[in-house]
Amino acid sequence: MSQDFEPACRRMEWLDPFYKAVWEKAYAEGIPISGTFELTPRCNLNCRMCYVHLPAEEIPKHGRELTAKEWLRIAEEAREAGTMWLCVTGGEPLMHPEFPEIWKGLCEMGFFITLQTNGTMIEKETAELLERYPPRGAKITLYGSNDQVYEAVCRVKQGFTRAHAGIRRLMEMGIPIQLVSTVIRQNEADVQRMALFARYYGLPWMATGSIKPSVRGADSQAEEVRVTEKLEEAEREQIRRRITEHPVDITRKPCTYCKDYRLGYWVLWDGSMRFCSFMNEPDIPVWKMPFREAWQALLRYEEELDWPPECKRCPVSKACAKCAATLATECGSVHRVTDEFCQRVKKYYDEKEEKWKLWDRSM
Repeated sequence: MSQDFEPACRRMEWLDPFYKAVWEKAYAEGIPISGTFELTPRCNLNCRMCYVHLPAEEIPKHGRELTAKEWLRIAEEAREAGTMWLCVTGGEPLMHPEFPEIWKGLCEMGFFITLQTNGTMIEKETAELLERYPPRGAKITLYGSNDQVYEAVCRVKQGFTRAHAGIRRLMEMGIPIQLVSTVIRQNEADVQRMALFARYYGLPWMATGSIKPSVRGADSQAEEVRVTEKLEEAEREQIRRRITEHPVDITRKPCTYCKDYRLGYWVLWDGSMRFCSFMNEPDIPVWKMPFREAWQALLRYEEELDWPPECKRCPVSKACAKCAATLATECGSVHRVTDEFCQRVKKYYDEKEEKWKLWDRSM
């Protein structure tokens, strides 16, 4: 397959050269080498910014959770189609009623599995399961450095105490851990202490202030908890760099900017296959169709999806970094763009004089 741009997967410098070559071949041939199984929208935390979590009584209004048998059928067909890397997530994946059966089955299939969890449920029975069937690594969400911050962010008692205990249990088992944090108003002042926590244990840590509203039914408070001031300054700096170093090419299709383009997929808790978890389309029912057919349908979606017409004729398109998920969550659909969204970048541009106002700090 010939492309006139560098695919995002080619910039995955952290990959071993051998595996990088594997990913290159998968990209060229459209092989679904990487997948995410979102087992459940259930979670024992209630984070203010979450775009997935649904209370148990709300789940039937949005779909049906797949059974262990259904997940393992999809996994077996995914493996046959070429999937090697698998992320198991949620919600909180450990809350799926049949998690032990699903986990054991996936591990026995030989995937390179990453378990994404909040770490608060790594207790005796689960620890024994993970010790017998260890993941390649665990990605743990860290929301603060003490119980008070966790309560402000996750709205539960003793959240940090339980997450801390889970992290230590996984470390004792020798399971590699990466900590990830979402920074919102309720934990902004605690960021330095979270960094110190990660450093104390020698764990890699990544923090982000990027929050997207939910288009999937979750009670997300994204707009209320964003650290808007710092995000605006960061956006200003990003626009400066894009103008001078990496202008956005609006002639490229939306999905081509993502590392999962032609390589990865996301299966939601209700059995829908999508390109990205933030989006509200497409709804490819992999739970009731052969995996290879679902994957081919997803590839067609990626190739056919295009930017809204307004984006293609916009004077600031070269500086407007967006993806399909951004439009879906901020504008309600990948097929339209709102004036409110456009003004985030246009406010830095003088259309009358056709020049940028980024260096004018007094505006």
